[in-house]
Amino acid sequence: MNWLTNVTALVIVAPVLIFTITFMVTQYMTKRTPKAVKRSADVTTFFLILAVHFFMIILFDRSFLLYILLLLFLVGIAFVALYAKSQGEINFRKVIRGYWRICFFTFAILYLLLFVYGIIKSIFLVL
Repeated sequence: MNWLTNVTALVIVAPVLIFTITFMVTQYMTKRTPKAVKRSADVTTFFLILAVHFFMIILFDRSFLLYILLLLFLVGIAFVALYAKSQGEINFRKVIRGYWRICFFTFAILYLLLFVYGIIKSIFLVL
């Protein structure tokens, strides 16, 4: 295995490790599970986005980074528009936090779907 394969494997596994470590540390320090989950999600989001990008390169042999950035941009526009319509005025702190958590949810689902797809694809390659 070359260094690029090692880095790719580390990037793909990183979100799970970072979420778990952040959750355990925050849970230990605050004794509040909801806060630990939220903080862990906030910290892990960037790594999920990166892992989805690397997953797509491995599974489809091409980069979808432009599409990922476009998705992030469109989700941001939609979230700000919906927030402004429902609240009247924009509280940037809440908008950014909400947007970041929607990104976490979206990319966590993509991460899991790509993980399952990768397992199924590798099983069919062996058969």
